Amino acid sequence: MTNKLLLSTLLASTFLLSTQAGAEDATGTANFELVYPISVSETTAMQFGDVSIAADGNCTVDYADTVSGTACVAGGATAASGLFTIAAADGPVTLSVSLPDSSVAGVIFTPTVQTNGTIASNTLAVPVSGSLDITAATAATGTQSINYTLSVTY
Repeated sequence: MTNKLLLSTLLASTFLLSTQAGAEDATGTANFELVYPISVSETTAMQFGDVSIAADGNCTVDYADTVSGTACVAGGATAASGLFTIAAADGPVTLSVSLPDSSVAGVIFTPTVQTNGTIASNTLAVPVSGSLDITAATAATGTQSINYTLSVTY
């Protein structure tokens, strides 16, 4: 009798296990967009050349690499607007500049950039102009530099 009970229990549990066993598959989705990653690099540093601190004045470098203003002095380094190269997928971009560094005493630097542009053939050259306002009483002689940031949104 014990063998019959044991066999019955074994058969019942096998039957229950076989009806509960099963498998199910589900499909998942992986989403992504293939893009050209954007890169922005300074190609040419902006250069004002020699700037006078003998009196209050202004010196501006334009997109054509020309300086003008009462504080601009002939000679010294060759004037140049800043130039950045953007590499990304073709299409319109919005450009802006900001000034995180204003640490040169007696000098206020204002950079200027076009407000937009269009990347073609995966590249865009962006000139940046700027102006220096000099306060002679607080400016010091010597080589100076001020950092600025070009921001690109596309």
